[in-house]
This record gives sequence, structure tokens and C-alpha cells, in this order.
Amino acid sequence: MWLWTVYIFETSYVDPSPPFTYCGMDCFGQFFTKQGRKFWGRWRREYVYNIATRQRWHTPRRNLKVGDIVMEKTEDQPRNEWKLAKVVETVTDKDGLVRRVKIRVGDQKIGKEGQRSGKPSIVERPVQKLILLLETV
Repeated sequence: MWLWTVYIFETSYVDPSPPFTYCGMDCFGQFFTKQGRKFWGRWRREYVYNIATRQRWHTPRRNLKVGDIVMEKTEDQPRNEWKLAKVVETVTDKDGLVRRVKIRVGDQKIGKEGQRSGKPSIVERPVQKLILLLETV
């Protein structure tokens, strides 16, 4: 319970003393919308910023490999709407570094049975536009 109150209310103490007022379902909807915004804001600040460091070619980095799960950075969307993708092919440069990869990005539309309605698209992106989330073993 303590951890829940720290993440949701950003404090370790919640005052349970009366008076309590009933505010109806609209109040609950507003509350959960506000808490969702807080969660995604903290997720962006504390997690995505830490893993989205700018890559420079003069420092050694792990090359992306086939099967890695990445997040595609786009300039026209907020960070919590960046798409997840899977690396399906790597394009190595003459010096052996992976500069571009082909990724499979799924369609976000889901049908009545829970199946994806469209086919996933395969696009080629530079590694600077990708954030590695999960490495293959």
C-alpha cells in the first residue's frame, strides 16, 4: 500500500480522516485521467530519458541485432505514443557498425476477436531514431 501511495499521490502519507464527500462517477473519471497523466509523465521523465541517450559513433556501443525490441522515436508524436518495433534485419556499414536497421512495426488496430486487423509494416530506420528496450540473448 505504501508503494502505491508514493506512485499515485507522490507522498508516503495519505490522510484518511473524515469528512468524506461523494462526488459521483465524473469525479472518479477525472481522478483516474489525472493519475494516468501523472504516470505517463513520470514514465517519460524517469525511464525514457534515461535510456534515450544520444548515440555518438566515437564511443563503443552494442550494435542492434535481429530480434531486439526497440521504440521508434518520432518528432511529431509525444513520447508516450512512440511505437514499439522488432528488428528484422540489420544493415552494416563498411566499418562493421550497424547504422540502419529494418524494423517491423505493428498496426495498432485490433478487431473483435483480439487479432490485429492490418499487416505489420517493415520500414528502414537509422539507429539514432531507435531506443533499445529489450536485447536478444
